[in-house]
Amino acid sequence: MKTIIAIDSFKGCASSNELAQQIKQGILKVYKDSEIIICPIADGGEGTVEALSSIEGSRLVLATCSNPLGEKIQAQYVILKDNIAVIEMASASGLELISENERNPGITSTFGTGDLIKDAIKKGVREFIIGIGGSATNDAGLGMLRSLGFRFLDKLGNEISLAKELGKIVKIDRSKSLEELKECKFKIACDVNNPLFGENGAAHIYAKQKGADEKMILDLDEQLKHFAKVVEDKVEKKLNEYPGAGAAGGLGFGFLAFLNSELKSGIKIILEQLDIKGKIKGADFVVTGEGKIDKQSAMGKVLSGIGKVCKEEGVTCIALSGNSSEADLSIHEIGITAFFPILNCPINLKDAMFKQNALALTQKKTEQIFRLIKATSKT
Repeated sequence: MKTIIAIDSFKGCASSNELAQQIKQGILKVYKDSEIIICPIADGGEGTVEALSSIEGSRLVLATCSNPLGEKIQAQYVILKDNIAVIEMASASGLELISENERNPGITSTFGTGDLIKDAIKKGVREFIIGIGGSATNDAGLGMLRSLGFRFLDKLGNEISLAKELGKIVKIDRSKSLEELKECKFKIACDVNNPLFGENGAAHIYAKQKGADEKMILDLDEQLKHFAKVVEDKVEKKLNEYPGAGAAGGLGFGFLAFLNSELKSGIKIILEQLDIKGKIKGADFVVTGEGKIDKQSAMGKVLSGIGKVCKEEGVTCIALSGNSSEADLSIHEIGITAFFPILNCPINLKDAMFKQNALALTQKKTEQIFRLIKATSKT
């Protein structure tokens, strides 16, 4: 029996590879001679670097960068064998890098994301895959672009560096931006369709979770609106309403306006790089999953990507999750044969997310599923 394990991380709990190892052990307890292929997976957000670092010939790189508040930290990215750098913006500019009482999207910056891009450029990289989920920012990429040499000036010639001051920008100076950027191409893993500003824009939809109150949200939205007008006058393109321009606090807009970029479905990018279709072809079972299975699982997440391939190849697809209470029948329509929460007894969220509990429960649930498969295959 050939089984492919391609499960996403359980965010804040366990990594893709850690979960896959427990699933493997659960299968081997039932099918001792099973062929099992582990393929770490992600949707372009957290875990993307881990997933793509599993590709033969890739190498992890440790680089110094700024966190959202400008403090120096170390972050990892991966360079694939064909010299494509894969960067998670959250590793430098993510919400989880700062404490709750430090969160303030008026001052947090994407500067560190630019640091990582710059580091890769210095290593000869000219093609990039950038995952832009999990940001702590609302600066429309201002910080990233400043790290890459762009300057944004007010009417007195002073340089603007904060999201809360985007409305003061009147001039954009590209003269000191990295020359190599002209040779670079960026694929942006983006699975939201928000415009830059407005009621569905970056500030109104996402800034609250990043520490903004209602007054700040309104102000940040106005700042983005002004910035968009200045930028669009310079580049002669209307980019505010481009689907995904508001992703990661407007970082999508920053990429589109200033760099040779395209926004693509994160899971599609990852599936292509990992050749998931080739791996699944000829398999008997695929085990996938994510921390929570809900209505969004069918829309551009790992389950939708894996399920679609399984459906095309006629392969049974089993999904595991920490919580599936909000799942509906659409999950089956995208190719998931059956889904199972790993919890089998009352337990509070804190205990459920304790890594050792989650891993042990994952193995036990997998074992029970494959015992059922083995029993029914004999009838």
